[in-house]
Amino acid sequence: SPDTPQPARNFMLFFGNDDANVTPGSEAVIQEAVHAARANPNARITVSGNADTFGDSAYNRALSQRRAAAVRNALVQDGINPATISVVGRGEDALPVSTRDGVREPKNRRVEIMVK
Repeated sequence: SPDTPQPARNFMLFFGNDDANVTPGSEAVIQEAVHAARANPNARITVSGNADTFGDSAYNRALSQRRAAAVRNALVQDGINPATISVVGRGEDALPVSTRDGVREPKNRRVEIMVK
């Protein structure tokens, strides 16, 4: 039933080094997030971007924000109401793979979509 609360769902997309473009391979993940959001009419979506530790931390924070904004734009293009989406750029914070500064780690170059 649409009135039954849906469990939160998380979706992960990955990016190339120094890149904020959504890849064709990530489109399927975005479609899954869109489907989850449409299944819950009261869904709130948080899009959180990250960058690895290679490069300047201020630049990486801006890069993570651009990545999250690109995913938000893709969600909006697929019909999600922009008012339901929050965007956060976390830079080098809260990385799934701990590395020392200056390390290129593909798993840390990501955006997480949380639909709740």
